[in-house]
Formats: sequence, structure tokens, C-alpha cells
Amino acid sequence: MQQSKNRRVFYFPMGNESGSVIVAALFILVMVTVLGLTASNTSTIELQIAANDQFIKMSFYNADSALYGTSKLISLAVNESGKINEGTGNDAPGLTYLSTASDPADDFYRQISGIDQYDGTFDVDFNAGGIDSQADARRDRQDYPAGSGVEFSSGSEGVGASVVAIYYGIESSGFSNRNTTSDLSATYRKLVGVPGGL
Repeated sequence: MQQSKNRRVFYFPMGNESGSVIVAALFILVMVTVLGLTASNTSTIELQIAANDQFIKMSFYNADSALYGTSKLISLAVNESGKINEGTGNDAPGLTYLSTASDPADDFYRQISGIDQYDGTFDVDFNAGGIDSQADARRDRQDYPAGSGVEFSSGSEGVGASVVAIYYGIESSGFSNRNTTSDLSATYRKLVGVPGGL
């Protein structure tokens, strides 16, 4: 009897497995929930990134369209030797001059023809067909292009004999949602005396 009192009884808790399956199942459910939340957040972030990428591209394309539109406007004004009114038929739909002068179309023409000094502000606003952009044109210089009649001391020998190249610096800003703005600049060369072109 005395020996039985000195014996120690050891209980092994792992021997009793009741509830261990539930604990393991809960642990697996927690892991699956964490994975699901992570996947959901990743999908939401990817959608936001895709939307921002779309807005950046839209603002870039709007700014690019303003460069082309301003080049066309300059070419038309130089060919006509006068101002181009905003919204006149098919010439300038969706065009607004931003000058505060009494005749903003004439102010733009005087600036690109070199009569007035460059003012450093945006000249034209394009808002047609979903395009939202502004552009500024600056007359840089005029030159005789290489290969023209002036280079070879000839004056009236047909096309190319009296060509003058006028260089313009054009800066544009395109806008889109979420205050997205893209700024672009380009140099436009107008060849006066040559048919065709922009």
C-alpha cells in the first residue's frame, strides 16, 4: 500500500483528443479568411491602379491632341493670313481662345505671326469630343530650309524656290479625372509657300 502512495500518476493531455479537430478546423478557417481578405484587397488595389492608368493615358492623349490641333490652327491662320474665329463651321469646332483681349482670335493671330510679343499664357482651349486640353503657341524663328531655292541662288524655279520655314514652340496640357494632368511640348515647322502639309 505504501508503494502505491509513492507512485506518481502522469496525465498526458495529448491522450485526450476531444476538441482537437475543432481547433484544427478553426485554424484552417482563419488561414482561409486571411487569404480571402488579402485577395480581395489585391483586387481592389489592382482596380484602382487600372483606373489611374486609364486617367493618365486619357490626359496624355488629350495633351497630344492639343499639339496637333494647335498645329492645324497655326497652319490655317498662316495660310489664310488672318484670324480664325472659334467654332466657324468645320474649321475650329470646340475651340475657345483664352485671351482677355477684345478680339481673342486676332490676338492669337498677331502672336503667331510675330506682330505681338509672346505673352507666356495658354492661348487655346480644346473641348470637343471628350478632349479637355489647353495649348500655348510661341513663334520661335523663321528660316530658309536646306535644299530650297535660296540656298542655290535661284529665285523663281517653281515649288521649293521660295520656301520659308516658320518654327513654333507649342506647349500643351491635357486633363482627365482625379486632377490628372499631362504636359507635353513640341516644335512645329510651318513651310510657307509649299502646298499641303498640316
